[in-house]
Amino acid sequence: MDAFEKKTLKTSRGYSYVYYTAKGDKTLPTLFFQHGWPDHAEMWKDVATSLRSTKHPIIIPDLLGYDGTDKPTDPAEYKWNAMTKDLIEIIDTEKADKVVSIGHDWGSACAARLYNYYPSRVSGLVLLNVAYMAPNRTPFDLDATNAVTKQALGYSVFSYWYLFTAEDGPEVLKNNIDRLYHAMHGTAETVKQLLTVPNALRNYLTNGGQKVELRAYAKDPRFKQAFVDRMTRDGFEGPQCWYKATTRQKQHESDKELPEGVDKVNVPLLYIGAKDDAVCRPEAMYPSIQAGLLPNLEQAPMLDAGHWTPYEKPDEVANGIEAWLKKNFAK
Repeated sequence: MDAFEKKTLKTSRGYSYVYYTAKGDKTLPTLFFQHGWPDHAEMWKDVATSLRSTKHPIIIPDLLGYDGTDKPTDPAEYKWNAMTKDLIEIIDTEKADKVVSIGHDWGSACAARLYNYYPSRVSGLVLLNVAYMAPNRTPFDLDATNAVTKQALGYSVFSYWYLFTAEDGPEVLKNNIDRLYHAMHGTAETVKQLLTVPNALRNYLTNGGQKVELRAYAKDPRFKQAFVDRMTRDGFEGPQCWYKATTRQKQHESDKELPEGVDKVNVPLLYIGAKDDAVCRPEAMYPSIQAGLLPNLEQAPMLDAGHWTPYEKPDEVANGIEAWLKKNFAK
């Protein structure tokens, strides 16, 4: 992140955030990047560096639970109404009026909620891999969600959530971090089997027995070592709270207080998906499309990539976002 200025901010609820900025034309909306699990601001380095040519100012935080930012272990601290307020305080500190809210993985959900909770501050949305889903108007039921996805797609999309939200989940992930890396960054069919077959991920992490071929970008030993070192240092207690906040109904408690009118995205929305991402599918967005919640949706051609598109296809991601920015925000 050498091309960006590193800053820190303690928010009004007492959490310290690390974030990175680049100056730009203040008459353009600021590009506000939000990473997912289990990443950090540096995930956006290549994409954001390319987008500096657009002259948009840039802000990239380490989100709550990650890297330089504080890591509470109570899932209630990760409620959308609280985290989005933290992010707005960063945006206000940088004197950014409006932002283009950009996310990947859980960062896509966060980017969408930034719009839902603060629609007057968001002038556009860019969601990578994880499609737009409206606020939780009913309690989340993991069993029911897996049953629905199995009927629709032929497999239970969120089977791995049982491990990710288990009490021993953080310990299992940290103690088997090398295998976890392979499970995250393996080739398409292997990742699908590990994440969507019941108990497959836990069995693989604790018992092994399956050779996992890595995708090309993940074969870089420096990339792998940086991940292993960071997550060995930080652990998974904070990151897993992003999942637990959903299964323990903390996000439902937050979202149910929103007026339903904010479910409709009245700003330009770009969705970028990937062909080899078995878990995060564009089909998840169909209910919102059918409900008329996405009148300004643009779906980019699916990338020939797995889940971690900012690592695997940074140039294609940046080019797609740049073209969309010029179409919607050029002066």
